[in-house]
This record gives sequence, C-alpha cells and structure tokens, in this order.
Amino acid sequence: MNPASRLWGNWLLAVYLIFFFLFLESPLVMILLTSMNKGFGVTFPPQGLSSQWYLRLWDEIRNIPGVKPDLVRATWTSAWLGVSAMGGSIVAGVLVAFGLHRYRFPGRTVVQQCFLLPILFPQIVTGVALALWFSAVHGVPVWARLVMAHLILTLPYVVITTTASLETLDQRLEDAAMNLGANPLQTFWHITLPGIRSGIISGAVFAWLISFANFTVTFFIYGSGVRPLPVWIYEVLQYLLDPSLAALSTGLVLLTLTVLLILNRVFALGRLMGQRR
Repeated sequence: MNPASRLWGNWLLAVYLIFFFLFLESPLVMILLTSMNKGFGVTFPPQGLSSQWYLRLWDEIRNIPGVKPDLVRATWTSAWLGVSAMGGSIVAGVLVAFGLHRYRFPGRTVVQQCFLLPILFPQIVTGVALALWFSAVHGVPVWARLVMAHLILTLPYVVITTTASLETLDQRLEDAAMNLGANPLQTFWHITLPGIRSGIISGAVFAWLISFANFTVTFFIYGSGVRPLPVWIYEVLQYLLDPSLAALSTGLVLLTLTVLLILNRVFALGRLMGQRR
C-alpha cells in the first residue's frame, strides 16, 4: 500500500470512529441538553439554558407539596437492593471463581459458561421466567424476589473479575504459605483474598451499578411497597415527560462515570478484566 492510500485510509477510519462515537453518545447529549432546557417541556434544540429543572429535582428530593412523591424512597430502595445483591454476589462469586479456577473436573467449562448465561440471555426472558416461577411459588415477599433476581443478574460480573484476578495471582505465594505451616483456610484468608481484592472490589462495584439501574427484570416482579428507582421513573413517564427526569438521569450518568473512572484509576480496570502486565 502506497503512502497516499494509507493516509486516506487513516483519515477515513478517524472520521468513521468520530461519527460512530457521536452516534453512541448522542442520547446522553440529548439528556444533558434537555435537563438544561429553559422551556417548560421536552424540546430539542433547547429554547435556552437554565438550571430550573435541577432546582425542580431538588424540590422532589425534599418531597415538597406539589411535586412527584417518593423519589427518595425509590432511590433508597434501589440502593439497599443493590447492596444486598452485591453482598450475595461477592460471597457466591468469589467461591465459584475460586472453585472453577483451582479444580479440574469433567464439564468444568460447561459449568463456567452456565454462570455467565444471565449476561447472554435477554433480560426480558429472565424477567418473564422469574415472574412465572414466583407466581407458582407462593409466599415469597417482594423484597426477597427482587434480591434473588438481582443476584442472578449480578453474579456473573463478580465471577468474571475475580477469575481474572486469580489468573494473575502467583500461586507460589500460596504454596509458600502452606509450606510454612498455614492450613488451606488460613492461606485463602491471608494470601488469596488480599491478592484478588481488587478484582472482588471491581466486581462488587459492577454488581451494585447493574442492580441499581436494572429495569427490565425488576418490572416483572416488583410489587406495592417496594418500588425501585427505575420503575419509579417509568411510572412518572407514563403521565408526563418531565425535564426534571432528564436532570435525574444526568446525575445518575455522572455517578456511574465517576465510579468507573475511580475504579480504573485505583485498580487498573483494564488489567482486572484479564490483561496481564
């Protein structure tokens, strides 16, 4: 390939990447501009820039009369639901990853792939299946249904990041600890867990974010008295396209980006996802 053709190829590739990036991020830009719209409604382009919808969101957080109620309660519900699913995923995911990494048995690959199925299956299929199952099994509280459903969704992320950390862990450290008299439990607690801590924390953060923002599965099994934030937003949208929801969405996007940037900065996210130094 001559230099001129290579130059044109590089330019075309750069233009394609720019337009593809703009296409992917355009919904976020729309949400940001809508949240700063000076007009009273969802319009694009915005009629001007104003912070009125962020002030309206603050009124909803304070739950003053005349605004949509229960925003704080819905946010708190999603928060504790995410923490519950995260805790269960950490315990189960670490044990699963450790067992699949250290022990060789027939069908190991199949078992490993089965734990990743919740990522591959459409969430609407998972939601319908859980709704049918819980309708057949009576007496399960709504909060327990949500925790179990979110545990299914978040477990694969802890398994993936913990397995990646186990791949980079020097097993000679564990052998040395056992040669010095440590039993398997002591070795796991004092050597293995500290060595894979960054992978566990990364998986835990992903688990919380996935649980906090999940709508599809949650919609099929939530009930009265337990209404997570995504369902609250959906119910509000049934009656009104309120730009304050765009302000809320902007805040959630910024929260997610901040967490991921901190995670990448502190724990080297790319390496945790399986890249060795």
